[in-house]
Amino acid sequence: MSKRLDMLNRDIGFSDVDITVNSENVKRMVNERLNAEPSERKLYMKHKIFKAMAAAAAITGLVATSAFAVSPAGQETINSVIAYFTSDKAAEMTSMEELEKYNEEIGKSVTKNGYTLTLDNVAADDNFIHVFYTIKSDSVPFYEGESVEAAIYSGSVNAQMNVECVINGSVAGLSNHNSYDGYFADNYTYKVAAKYNFVTQNVPDIFKVELFADMTNQGYDSVFDKLFKDEYDMITDEDKENIWYVSAEADKSKVKVETVTKEINQKLPWSGVNIEKIVFSPFGNQIVVTAEAGGEDFTRADWFALYDENGTALDVLNTDLRGSTDGASINALEFLKADKNTKQLTFVPINLKEHGDSKVTERKIGAYPLVYQVNDYGKVVVTDIRISDGEIDIDYYKDGFVMYDPGFCLTDDYGNNAEPGGKLGCTLYTDTHYETNSYTARYVYEEYMDDGRRIPFDEGPSAEELKRSFTTLGCVEQMYFDLDFGRAVTVELK
Repeated sequence: MSKRLDMLNRDIGFSDVDITVNSENVKRMVNERLNAEPSERKLYMKHKIFKAMAAAAAITGLVATSAFAVSPAGQETINSVIAYFTSDKAAEMTSMEELEKYNEEIGKSVTKNGYTLTLDNVAADDNFIHVFYTIKSDSVPFYEGESVEAAIYSGSVNAQMNVECVINGSVAGLSNHNSYDGYFADNYTYKVAAKYNFVTQNVPDIFKVELFADMTNQGYDSVFDKLFKDEYDMITDEDKENIWYVSAEADKSKVKVETVTKEINQKLPWSGVNIEKIVFSPFGNQIVVTAEAGGEDFTRADWFALYDENGTALDVLNTDLRGSTDGASINALEFLKADKNTKQLTFVPINLKEHGDSKVTERKIGAYPLVYQVNDYGKVVVTDIRISDGEIDIDYYKDGFVMYDPGFCLTDDYGNNAEPGGKLGCTLYTDTHYETNSYTARYVYEEYMDDGRRIPFDEGPSAEELKRSFTTLGCVEQMYFDLDFGRAVTVELK
């Protein structure tokens, strides 16, 4: 399956949703263009059920250690507020500065059968709700030894826990564009951060956050099934007493002064997608779009280039899309390089060329920046490359309009693939750095067995091996489309 089709379908887990993509243009773009880009592989995970032990790596990707870069002063400030970020295993998922300003410490816990679930912090605005929580074992370690990967591999894990978050009676994470991260702080402690996209729902300033948790196969039918059958009101106090349950009120009213919402209701004539509203807030900027039920218009929800009043191309993040046959599809598209003072947005349609060609532009690594003119409208600028055991990190930003994520090609002097683990032997993660409007593409060597257990990294690609083999970075050009400025739609925000 191509990357884009995989992206469109990966979040569909409900029986009433049936996606059929019939657009020839979309199919041609997906199957002939992006699928031909050898490095365009990205892990798309859904945190439907958190399993603190055996399935954490396979289902949620939460064991990945993805440190983020914050200045020492900034790190100290964040650490003093949110304990989750005291570890270099924590991953960046939003603006660290804004998290520090608008974070609310909760600290409510429930202890049962030797395990404690704590709702640590909540940080919310009109776009996103961040929920931080910790699972702690009082006496029995979650895993033996120093390596959780080895424990997962051997099956020597001591507990599994399912956790679901509910915001004002609605299960969190059922919209598009949510993100999750977690790590073991030690053998007894697991910490989680979730960033839920709630821009399509009218969450009041004072709202309720609930965590429902239980060990595998204990009480699952009575509570979790009710949640996902939309029977929240049928959950009783007795149900809650039989599981780990924590609730608290949170307040996002202080963020209102920094948030601007513009109701638009503007149809994009080339796609059948309607721009409902645009929300600028401290934790991100989003465009809410809808498409009619039963069609493929939702697959073209992000089928445009976005410019501000100064002609600056704004990055629309490459995230998942969702569709339904039973009602209008609604998606939120996050974009960078703009704020509440932006006066104008221009949506420019993308036209695929009938015979557009693409090739790979190559640059020797070692001296930076590396600049790639990927199309007539934009460049990819690589600012640094870092190599460690089993991982290659590529820092870059987009200068102008670039469709989706760059298609990087990692090779040796002779054109042979140099990705960790060999061709298709690694996972590509893309981290967004909100403070600098930049990204990191992380090629991480990860192998799993059929039952989801991770194969330990014992004799995999070492940093020395990768440095010897990886000498050239290519980037796939995107010469298969034109931007049709003659049919552009401009929306005034002031």
